[in-house]
Amino acid sequence: MTPRTLLSAATLALASLSSSAAVNPATASHAAACVAALKAQEGELADSVKAGEPREPVLLKVVRSGIAIIGTQYLAGLREGEARELLKVAEQDFQALSPDEARARQSACLQEGEALYSKASPLEQSLITTAAQRRVRRLTASS
Repeated sequence: MTPRTLLSAATLALASLSSSAAVNPATASHAAACVAALKAQEGELADSVKAGEPREPVLLKVVRSGIAIIGTQYLAGLREGEARELLKVAEQDFQALSPDEARARQSACLQEGEALYSKASPLEQSLITTAAQRRVRRLTASS
């Protein structure tokens, strides 16, 4: 997922997310760490879907969680340039984690994203899901 694609999807999906529905991650750097972890998980899941495994529902959940997390930071005022830089650093940090630490972070971030998604209104959930479905189609398209 390119930062621009992620940011565009998050902005589109969460433009109307109300502050009462959002439970903001602690910081923008925390959100970036979660997005980096979920992005790594996306890649693995997309490859398995392309190989014919029935993992698309899990992939959709992971993508949806990432969009929900980053969207809260955009609503809090995070700008695209700053988000790109934070994500770049977070991706490098994620690569340095042990496999166990990486899985633990992915699990915690998935739970966080799903909690944010579950607190969103039905309309907001629809916007997030639509953006996530588009992302999943791009990730699993034959190249």
